[in-house]
Amino acid sequence: MSAIPRQSRKRNQRIAEAMQPGCMHQPWRNKIIKIMVLLHGADGMAWQSPPKGTSLKTLNEAEERGFILIRGEFQKRQFRLTELGSNYVERDKRRLEARKL
Repeated sequence: MSAIPRQSRKRNQRIAEAMQPGCMHQPWRNKIIKIMVLLHGADGMAWQSPPKGTSLKTLNEAEERGFILIRGEFQKRQFRLTELGSNYVERDKRRLEARKL
């Protein structure tokens, strides 16, 4: 028998499984990553087409959080950053730049 109690081994195994790429134990992480890709892909605060491959669900989630405004339907859909979204992107860019140093 090993020195690690059975409960600890199971707990450690669950933690290790949750840390694997593609694990769905933290679905909020995937949502915020998709929203950040959308926000970082924006070209200023002007009306623009969303990046290719952006789903309607991601656009709606970003709009619900107050990061963007949406107008138009289907192929003519456009979005623009709100002031909150613009501030969020600028802060995140500064954070990423500081990590490089």
